[in-house]
Amino acid sequence: MELNKVLELRVGSVISIIGSGGKTTLMYLLAKELKNENKVLVTTTTKIYKPKKDEVDFLALGNESFSKLKNSCLKGIYAYGTFINDDNKLVGVKPEDLEAKFKYFDYSIIEADGSKRKSIKGWKPNEPIVCNKTNKTIGIISIDILGKEINECNVHRVKEFNKITNTKPGEEVNEENILSVIFNKDGLFKRAKGEKILFINKIDSHKEYKDSLFLLKSIKESNEKNNIIDKIIFGSLKNMKFEIIK
Repeated sequence: MELNKVLELRVGSVISIIGSGGKTTLMYLLAKELKNENKVLVTTTTKIYKPKKDEVDFLALGNESFSKLKNSCLKGIYAYGTFINDDNKLVGVKPEDLEAKFKYFDYSIIEADGSKRKSIKGWKPNEPIVCNKTNKTIGIISIDILGKEINECNVHRVKEFNKITNTKPGEEVNEENILSVIFNKDGLFKRAKGEKILFINKIDSHKEYKDSLFLLKSIKESNEKNNIIDKIIFGSLKNMKFEIIK
């Protein structure tokens, strides 16, 4: 089953992806699934690496470039940003500048958080940067962080992560820490808009599936108490396998 159907996306959906451990992969996967019959916008309110030629069909930089594409009737994936910086990254667009552009597309998918390709993170007060017109927020966390040391190599924004999880640098990330990231008022969904969807990624093998069962059970039980998340999905973007926790 295609992931966009698991997520129950509809024409007009504005999806913001936050968290860490697969945001960009998820964005392009959804865009690829939808592109044949739709105009799909992929963009960011932070920074992402410049899209590769096989990832998008059109690239617009700045308002002048965008104006040439907005009325196009061609189906496909449209990437949009402010400019490409010296690090070969697509610099994002302010949420208020994106708001008026969604109407030109059937689907809009926004990478709304930065994590420097790490599996988990903490958040500064102004993060993530989620557009007000978002009607689905997908928060992603990678299961491969379990058992890894809390340090700058594994965790983005260690200081903020320690505050949310009541941990110290050098300790190992455990299930309780992940629950704190998900359900803390300053955690993953603190600035989410619309339907809130949790996606636990990188459950790539049967062993990882078995190892994740306790965590998934705890997430479900915590959500029954806190009622923060509308849908919980777990699986593997790598293997294109997904399940929903009932």
